[in-house]
Amino acid sequence: MWKNYIKTSFRNLRRHSGYTLINILGLTSGIVASIFIFLWILDEVSFDKFHANGDRIYSVMVNNQRPDGIIDTYAANPSRIKETLVNEIPEIKLATQYSYETAHLVKYKEEGFNEVGIYADPNFFQLFSFPLIKGSTDQLLGRKNTLFISEDLAQKLFQEEDPIEKTIQLGEDQELTVAGVFENIPDNSTLQFDFVAPFALYLEQNPWMQNWASGASRTTVLLDENAENPSNKIGDLIQKNCSECTTRPFLYPYDQLRLQGEFENGVPAGGRIQQIYLFGAIAILILIMACINFINLATARSGSRGREVGIRKSIGANKSELVIQFITESVLLSWMALGFAIILVQLLLPFFNQLTEKTLELDLTNPVFLLGLFSITILTGLLSGAYPAFILSRFNPITVLKGDSRSVLKGQGMRRVLVITQFTASAILIVSSIAIYKQISYISDRNLGFNKENIIVVDQNEGIVKSYDGIKNEMLQLSSVENIAFGGNSIFSVPITTSDPIWAGKSERSNINFKIFRCDEAFIPTLNIAVSKGRNFLGAQDASNYIINKKAAEAMGLDLETAVGTELEMWNGKGYIIGITEDFHNDNLKFDIEPMIFMFSENLGSHYFIKLSDQNSMTASIDQVKAVFKKYNSDYPFEFSFLEEVFEKEYQNEQVIGKLALSFTMIAILISGLGLFGLASFTAARRTKEIGIRKVLGASSRSLSLLLCSDFALLVLVSLVIGFPVAWYIIQQFLSSFTFHTDINWTLFLLTALLMLGLTFLTVGYHAIKTAWNNPVNSLQNEE
Repeated sequence: MWKNYIKTSFRNLRRHSGYTLINILGLTSGIVASIFIFLWILDEVSFDKFHANGDRIYSVMVNNQRPDGIIDTYAANPSRIKETLVNEIPEIKLATQYSYETAHLVKYKEEGFNEVGIYADPNFFQLFSFPLIKGSTDQLLGRKNTLFISEDLAQKLFQEEDPIEKTIQLGEDQELTVAGVFENIPDNSTLQFDFVAPFALYLEQNPWMQNWASGASRTTVLLDENAENPSNKIGDLIQKNCSECTTRPFLYPYDQLRLQGEFENGVPAGGRIQQIYLFGAIAILILIMACINFINLATARSGSRGREVGIRKSIGANKSELVIQFITESVLLSWMALGFAIILVQLLLPFFNQLTEKTLELDLTNPVFLLGLFSITILTGLLSGAYPAFILSRFNPITVLKGDSRSVLKGQGMRRVLVITQFTASAILIVSSIAIYKQISYISDRNLGFNKENIIVVDQNEGIVKSYDGIKNEMLQLSSVENIAFGGNSIFSVPITTSDPIWAGKSERSNINFKIFRCDEAFIPTLNIAVSKGRNFLGAQDASNYIINKKAAEAMGLDLETAVGTELEMWNGKGYIIGITEDFHNDNLKFDIEPMIFMFSENLGSHYFIKLSDQNSMTASIDQVKAVFKKYNSDYPFEFSFLEEVFEKEYQNEQVIGKLALSFTMIAILISGLGLFGLASFTAARRTKEIGIRKVLGASSRSLSLLLCSDFALLVLVSLVIGFPVAWYIIQQFLSSFTFHTDINWTLFLLTALLMLGLTFLTVGYHAIKTAWNNPVNSLQNEE
């Protein structure tokens, strides 16, 4: 029986090749979009899931209440908390402590590389599942002169040599022995590193970390089996040992930090999981749109299929057999579309990876992926074929064999609702994706209050610190270099905040937080930050003087005209405010401009900023800069990034969302066009006789074409009326996360309306013109 269903389905699909091609194109587009989103979601939810006992691994997080009452949440905690947790909390079976990832020179003989690594204690490889290839963890981390390296780093340093017991140089003056090699860290790990050095060595280099008020390391624990989260037991551990501390630790599932690691006032507030919900919904929406196309095209052919149903019923076929037959056709189409979709996904995957900055693969051996593909294909086939199958199988054989097409060609209201649904979804996607791109363009083009063009950023290392005077002097002799400066952190999102500053008139209850940025005298002019009052730093003579922005002056209650010369005490000691800068963006544009204090420093920080001139080509200028760095700092590879690239990375997540939204919107537009084509085909068939009569009575082909197109234009207008308010709400929710954002006005909606109406006339025009130009004699001879 099934063999007969399949054979008949293939015969029908082959006979109506045009209909089959359009359906396959629509379903293929929908499945391609769904596969890409499915691959992306699988990768996102797989992060940190490879660790054994992952459901029992928890990260020690800290809630810190600022003077203004706002609670900041982060993973940095005191180094002494680990032993206290193990000793006082019986639910904790194992704990490990490790530093944040940092870049260091790793050198063997004459070959050196700048590699990212961490410092960790002896339990690190026991708690996390980073398998060892060579060596033993028994030798690691208990001694201060050993370390482990990754496969890639071992290959770069030693090629075919056995790395075990080889001595390598870490940084400027540390010599450590390789105790083992671990497998390369998988891409779906939030921890990314190429070497692990002993945490004891890190503590020795940073003794201040022993203070309970510090927070420069991370702690992760493994709970006993069946143990509940003991966060309620550890909340006061820090305050017990540090009466002035305001931080309260708690445990948070380690494998949830990637997707749900954002907090607002100490409470989980989502994170990347919202993107998964968003694109999951888009995938479902696009699939439904593709299914709607099938339904429209199937009903468009209902006139010809009606006679087939009548004949089959008259010779004994029952309703269930007909339903199975029609659903078999739709499922076969889905499988055919799946085949084409897999080919397209494989071809387009490199572009998708470039777009999302991932390394996704089409792994057809992955049972989860195969189950997802199978589910998507079967569901698409069933959704596409169910409605036409039940409608067509209900035809009265006597009526359809008599040629009464009115009983066949009904359900016009449902078809119109389906097209309105399609175009409503398309309108929402188009408006939303354009709005996202407008916001990204707004961010890129906004005047930040300083100059980021033609500036390269070089990370600080010990070699540069030792030779900085020589590097700076020789660099300034180059025609390609306008200036070189030292700066503490990223100027786009200054991370250091404090309420410590003291000035005359400060209230005892003051809870103002100031951003702190350390820099030398060249930083402000290099980035062309405007100093509106007073002056810039002159050098080490201003080591205890400060520069503030206008926001800081306002926060302190100082008059801008008299603020210069005000006494201010900070970490550099008691000094004076010597300058006031114009306000500039010192944080992500999601947040407001914050009060900020510049502190003079020539080495406490992490970046050098080099302003290149326009006299030479960029390549030649960089080559000259590289030559100077290599002359004074030959051990380290010369690595840099453009300040504009650093800025773009700050908004990388928004850019990826925008690109994905635009890509899937294009697919939605394509599917919507095919949906219109299907309904236009049906309408043209239904109104053939009407058009013939109108032509006999004198109607022109042009007026008849406009008549047919106007019906569909009305459907589009209805979809716009429904979709625009929804799109406006979504846009407002997105833009509300930015303190500084673009304005969305009526032109965006007008542009979308014109685009969709243009698509309508372009898509429907073919059928309208074809029908309007038909010979009315032929039309009147055929009811259909």
